[in-house]
Amino acid sequence: MTQQDNTINNQHEMIKQGGQIEKFAEAMAQFCKAEGWKKLNDESGNPFKTLRHYIEAEPPFGAGYPGKSGMEKIEAYLSLSPVIKDYFQHCHANCLFEMAKDEGISPNVLAKREFDDVKGASLARAIQENPEEIYLEKAAAYVEGKERVKAKPRITPAAAPIRLSATAGQPYTLVKKMKESFSNDFIKSFLNGFSLDSLDEMIELEKKFALALAAFNKSKQADGWGTKNVKAPASLIKREPVLEKSSFIGDESEENNVISLKDDEGKIVIVRFRGTGVGALSFDEKD
Repeated sequence: MTQQDNTINNQHEMIKQGGQIEKFAEAMAQFCKAEGWKKLNDESGNPFKTLRHYIEAEPPFGAGYPGKSGMEKIEAYLSLSPVIKDYFQHCHANCLFEMAKDEGISPNVLAKREFDDVKGASLARAIQENPEEIYLEKAAAYVEGKERVKAKPRITPAAAPIRLSATAGQPYTLVKKMKESFSNDFIKSFLNGFSLDSLDEMIELEKKFALALAAFNKSKQADGWGTKNVKAPASLIKREPVLEKSSFIGDESEENNVISLKDDEGKIVIVRFRGTGVGALSFDEKD
């Protein structure tokens, strides 16, 4: 037995064993690179025709992962190594493509006959239509060591979560947590805007602002807003309202159902509400 044969047998044993994800992925990658299934015999004493035939064959001859559930188990093992998983899929599909070409049939027919493998047939058909871009770009690049798994960027939250464990007698605990979590500008803005008496109004304003802004943005589009296709004047297209500069207007009878959207330049649009939605827009067009 040659050293290569011994290596392939070791890979074969690790693939059959499964479970040790990193070792399994490495063994599968090296086994596929060496086309190890061609160097192992099935129960009839013949070399395996394809990678998939090896995968589905019962031990001790094959890997022992039959049917759709078997392939799903292997892909689950390889999911932590996306490059190897991608290579495995394309290596399997290339086997289907080569076998179909030898028999003069389509990959769809072969996959249906041998495995009822829709995904494998789809990949094999893609290889058939454009092997340079599909197979060589994906699988061969891995064989040549040109691809590496890219580390996922670490996501850093804009502000650390706060556990509001402070009590009325311990306000410094809350203040300390806020100082650790937010910028001074944010805290200053927050404290200036916060008032227990006006809290309900602030919540209502923010809700109305979201609806008003959506209507205003729709009016900037070609179809306009509402059933009458109301469109914002050209002079207002680039204006962007901000919540801090918006406010409720009108007399008491309107019960906070009219707000003014503004930016640094001043008023942009008056929005009136009817029921739970926007009822009308009145633009403040500049000369």
